[in-house]
Amino acid sequence: MKRLLALLLVLLLLLPICAWGEEAEDDDDWDGWDDWDWRAEWEERGYFDFCDVQDGTLILFEGVTALGEAIEHEWNQELDITVEIDPKFESGPSFARDTDGGDFHRVSLPTTLWYLGMDAFSFYDFQEFTLPAQLEVLERDVFYCCDFDVLRIETTLPATDIVGCLYDCFVTAYEVPEDHPFYKTVDGVLFSKDGKTLLSYPNYKKDTHYDVPAGVERISERAFNNEYLKTISLPIGLKSIGDYGFSGCTRLQSIALPLTVREIGEDIFNNCVSLELVSLPEGMEAERNENKWWVEYYPDDAIFRGDNGDTLLAPREN
Repeated sequence: MKRLLALLLVLLLLLPICAWGEEAEDDDDWDGWDDWDWRAEWEERGYFDFCDVQDGTLILFEGVTALGEAIEHEWNQELDITVEIDPKFESGPSFARDTDGGDFHRVSLPTTLWYLGMDAFSFYDFQEFTLPAQLEVLERDVFYCCDFDVLRIETTLPATDIVGCLYDCFVTAYEVPEDHPFYKTVDGVLFSKDGKTLLSYPNYKKDTHYDVPAGVERISERAFNNEYLKTISLPIGLKSIGDYGFSGCTRLQSIALPLTVREIGEDIFNNCVSLELVSLPEGMEAERNENKWWVEYYPDDAIFRGDNGDTLLAPREN
């Protein structure tokens, strides 16, 4: 009798779990848009008047000049407020996979496109995407939560614009035409044409160590933001590192700045929460981490101080 009662109790306990599982499965069907007819949605919106999808490629027709949302507000640093601005164009179509579907992993942009605005593309996994040469304006947040196996750069816009539009994105490798006037790539890393400035290390490149090439004299602002790198070797001859140079390198364990470095920006080790070994030139200092929540990892103060090349050891408390 006791065994029977125990069995009945187990069955009663399992029933809500089974019911929840069926409900969760139904929710997954809705959340995954398994039955969503994105072509019908695009047809209703008139998207097929200016684009088509063939063999996994979104093809924008000639005549399309702008994609994404026109920027109507911007931050005024002097006034410390957000101000209204005149949009540079009328908002164009946006492609968001989470709501509109769209089964493509490549994009063919027309020669008439000159403006990429906010949220032009969202939640796509691109095998390859090309920023074309004729682009005149590339706003921040053009891509939202997009992944790029290869991001090809043909535009001559400033590197700050290019990197700035990739917020919340993952890039495995950059690619640049050999005849590009301003940029080049080495093993998927973006450099200035003369090789003296490292502009951007792909944040989804999965190597655990990187040797910055000889001849590099400057590391740009936010050049490294990679969660895989554990060590980075910097060359003699490096002169400066921009603000947030290694920000977000959460697995970075050790780094030595050569004695040729004369200038470092603000918070170059921001969120480098695994950093234990640091060498700085004499008289130079850098914050371990601006995030006070992480200071508890260190037994002493939150400053790395240079000592003429002798490595500082700051073991973390477990």
